[in-house]
Amino acid sequence: MGAGNRGAIVPGAEPGTIFVPGAGMQRITDWRVGIIYDMEQLPLNIAAGQQFQYYRNLAIAGVPKTRIQSNMVTPSQLPSGHRAIVYGIHVHCGLQTPHDDVKTVLDAGHFEFVTGATKTEADGPVWAFPSPFGATGYVSQDGLAAPREVSSVNNGIPSPAGIGKLEIPIDIINELTFQGTLTFFAAQVLTQIVNLYVTLRAYIQTPVR
Repeated sequence: MGAGNRGAIVPGAEPGTIFVPGAGMQRITDWRVGIIYDMEQLPLNIAAGQQFQYYRNLAIAGVPKTRIQSNMVTPSQLPSGHRAIVYGIHVHCGLQTPHDDVKTVLDAGHFEFVTGATKTEADGPVWAFPSPFGATGYVSQDGLAAPREVSSVNNGIPSPAGIGKLEIPIDIINELTFQGTLTFFAAQVLTQIVNLYVTLRAYIQTPVR
């Protein structure tokens, strides 16, 4: 560093870093608004007490999840150097879910979101976690002799602005672990396998590389 740069902030020796006088080498980070999502499949027959874990499993039945199903890369943690300030927790049924199955999940499912080993950040019936994503509000049938449902309703409205934010945001930092647990206390029968998502809306901090 030349004499003319003394006291100035200058690029660091590594990409994504800067040198700050008095503080040394610092890594540059970037903030964005984004989502952290994960999907689990609910079977046709759900046993009493059966649980489904979110953000822990990177595969379904041994097959790695695609980016449509999840954007997690490390079980129960954000990548190193990442931080998320969560301001919304949402449960969302896949768009092909029949109306009756949506009602079953909303009426019978209980969701809990935990950070660390035991800290419950949020819990309640699934209907307490409405989703701002996807289709909503109508059911239609095709014109076949045996009519079939060809559209779906969903848990919420397709507008993020229409869903309130958490009164107290959840700060996931320093590789803090987190997971969601969906529990059915009574046995349930679905008409088809249901793709059920949990989505966290968050301000996400990522390192610049």
